[in-house]
Amino acid sequence: MAKQIEKLVDQALELGALEAKILDTAAIVFDPRSFLKCRFGCNRWGRYWTCPPYMDISNDQFQEAFKQYKRAIIIQSTDPKKGQKITIALEKEAMLSYGCMHAFALVLCVWCEECSHPEPCRFPHMARPSLDAYGIDVGKTAEPLGLKVSFDEKGEMLPCWYSMVLLD
Repeated sequence: MAKQIEKLVDQALELGALEAKILDTAAIVFDPRSFLKCRFGCNRWGRYWTCPPYMDISNDQFQEAFKQYKRAIIIQSTDPKKGQKITIALEKEAMLSYGCMHAFALVLCVWCEECSHPEPCRFPHMARPSLDAYGIDVGKTAEPLGLKVSFDEKGEMLPCWYSMVLLD
């Protein structure tokens, strides 16, 4: 399985990821403050199908399912739409080529310019919840892997988006 996961990392890089790293799910950091930041710090709350409170899976249900995953691939990209394409492609590749039938992507959905909410999702095959929607502390999860936010010579933060594929 380790060699297969490494191939998925290579594929992520070939598809345009800035970085991709393997981690044990035990290293994924959950912090309820991430959910608070999602709730009170993001204008997407209640306006997108993939953002709380419209996700039909409660945090408890997510945590129960999460216990079944042993490994994950965290993906860093400079563009959210490219990151979404890469993450969904890896999820499908893990399922079809490597037998990870329950592979699951966590990625901020930016597929539509404007979400169709409250009308049905136009692209449900692309829609997944974000990492912080379920309380994952992205910074504390990514930093031990050497994934960090970068700054340009003027000190401005360069675009940086994280996503993840959970693997069974």
